[in-house]
Amino acid sequence: MMTDEQKYMVADKVKNALGNLIVSIEQPRPNRIYVVIHQDNFPEAIRIVHEDLGGKLCTSTALDVRDAVELIYHLELPEDMVVCNVKTLVAKPELRVGSCANFFPATDWIEREMSEMYGVTFENHPDPRHLLLPDGWPEGNFPMRCDYPQRPDAFDEQLPDIYQKDRK
Repeated sequence: MMTDEQKYMVADKVKNALGNLIVSIEQPRPNRIYVVIHQDNFPEAIRIVHEDLGGKLCTSTALDVRDAVELIYHLELPEDMVVCNVKTLVAKPELRVGSCANFFPATDWIEREMSEMYGVTFENHPDPRHLLLPDGWPEGNFPMRCDYPQRPDAFDEQLPDIYQKDRK
């Protein structure tokens, strides 16, 4: 079992592996590391943590922060018993970032979900088909974004007929 002191040394291992890709890094507690990466370097940073450090994807999260969408890939480093959270801000209105799915298949569906829910385009994604939203969902409407209407009936006239029947 690793001591807390040994776990704090894992941040140095991550720093050495990611080098100048890092915008910032912090380890607020022994089993958590937060690394911020510029969006242009995000796929490369994920590849390094996955392939070179043995990172296993726990989950991924996205959050609309008004001027950008924050992506966080939470990767466990099982050998070190530490979770490395790799974060980036994907600027609006472009919302484009490289996909990790070509070299890290575990990210495939979560990137598709983030694309539909937040409007992030994952460049070179191997399978950009819809995953959750129904066919005919209005283009440019992303349910998890801050600019999505709060009233559920705001897009009623744009929804396919099948959804209109259920609402009456």
